[in-house]
Amino acid sequence: MLAVLGLVTAWWLYPVANHYSIQRCTISYLGSPDADRNPSGWRFYQVGMTALIVLMLDLLRERHRRCDRGTWSLSGMASLPLFGAMGLLLLAVWIPDSRTGNVFGMTHGAVHTRMAILAIPMMGLGLLLDTTGAFRDGLRFVALWPAHLFALLAGTAFWKLTEWERMCRADRALKHWPGDGFHSTPLWEWILFAYLVAHLAWMARRQPGNSPTP
Repeated sequence: MLAVLGLVTAWWLYPVANHYSIQRCTISYLGSPDADRNPSGWRFYQVGMTALIVLMLDLLRERHRRCDRGTWSLSGMASLPLFGAMGLLLLAVWIPDSRTGNVFGMTHGAVHTRMAILAIPMMGLGLLLDTTGAFRDGLRFVALWPAHLFALLAGTAFWKLTEWERMCRADRALKHWPGDGFHSTPLWEWILFAYLVAHLAWMARRQPGNSPTP
């Protein structure tokens, strides 16, 4: 409830004149104090997103408890990059995506972006290990359909964004950021993050496989 309340309030307080849109604004714009972003509502974003990430960490804890087959099993090893990625995202929430600040010669926004980008391959590795481990532990391929759907969404996002890069190189009149229609980077960020929350909930409730613990 706190997560929903904080994020909805941040969205509601986003200045109308700044025209927030998931087609051109990233999620973290809601947590940016910059005048052309969310100077009134960014603290509400921090509270709401922190509550959401804590919930996601609890879902990962439950996944680990239900599915872990030993420290060196694939299911067990998946927890390390998954928790690491969520830790980076939590830190990034409290380093706002802002053009101000100075951290080792970088703005807060530059540090925020680097942490978020680092979290992406870590999360991908964790999800891959989790899915492979679940399959090896006895779950049928069809039963893992949420993981296959996640891979399809991620693959589609990669295809559309790289296609936009090629289009921008061919036509200099096109703007690299944020991308038009289904070529929009913020749009795919919203889609993949929303699905990630749902996917972690599925992982936490997923029945473990039937293979014996090594």
